[in-house]
Amino acid sequence: MTQPDGGQSPYDPPQQPQQPEQSQPGAVPGQPAPYQQQPYQQSPYPQQGDAQAPVYAQGGQPGYGAPLPKNSLGVWSLVLGILSVLGCGLLTGIAAIITGVKSRQAQREGLANNGGMGLAGLILGWIGTVLVTLGIIAYIAFVAFVVTTPEFQDGFEQELQNSYEQELGDSGATMDPELQELMDELENS
Repeated sequence: MTQPDGGQSPYDPPQQPQQPEQSQPGAVPGQPAPYQQQPYQQSPYPQQGDAQAPVYAQGGQPGYGAPLPKNSLGVWSLVLGILSVLGCGLLTGIAAIITGVKSRQAQREGLANNGGMGLAGLILGWIGTVLVTLGIIAYIAFVAFVVTTPEFQDGFEQELQNSYEQELGDSGATMDPELQELMDELENS
């Protein structure tokens, strides 16, 4: 594109001066000389739409296509696995297992290249899930043990008796007969 004053636009590529063909030894007239540089306009890099040129994906490895889109699954799996081991709950462990499996599957299909992160998240997710499950079972067992001890039962009966007597106060009223029967049954067992 030229400007009205006859000059060249600053956005146009620079023009190379025409050089007269020089005869070189071994050159055939009418054909370009061997080992000649490419003109300025031609790029040695592949252009968009050039289907035959390899496109370099993440990591610098040649591939044909866009960068690997499912790498975030491995990162999420690892983060959720770490959170599950740190005790953030059963849900983060299960989520780490699911995203870890999907990350490994994407890596096998060639859609991701961080299968190691997915595997680490999967393992940490299982460890966190097992630890949280064992913690819940231990808590339930501890509560069941404490509730069934005679000291706890005696203390519970005494506390119930004291609270009932405080409600009645000095009114002279007697304990409800049904409650008295329940108290007697608890004492005999």
